[in-house]
Amino acid sequence: MQSVSRAQSTGRPSVDGSLSTGGISTGLLSGGLRSFGGALRIAESVLLGSGQQTARRNAWDAVCENRRHAQDREDVHRVTVRSAH
Repeated sequence: MQSVSRAQSTGRPSVDGSLSTGGISTGLLSGGLRSFGGALRIAESVLLGSGQQTARRNAWDAVCENRRHAQDREDVHRVTVRSAH
């Protein structure tokens, strides 16, 4: 029974392939909407298919990783410039 409630609360298709939105409304009524990020995740689960959600999350992860690499390169450049003087 836990797997069914977990599928409902995440908005993922249940075992029979149908999309359950019961967990979404239950989460909203019980205070599941606690942050702006939570609201975006709920809207995403309603509006986008799981493949689109995964693609968007992967793209955002790539953006964040690129930013980390850029920051690392900038830090190395600063250290190199300081040690040269």
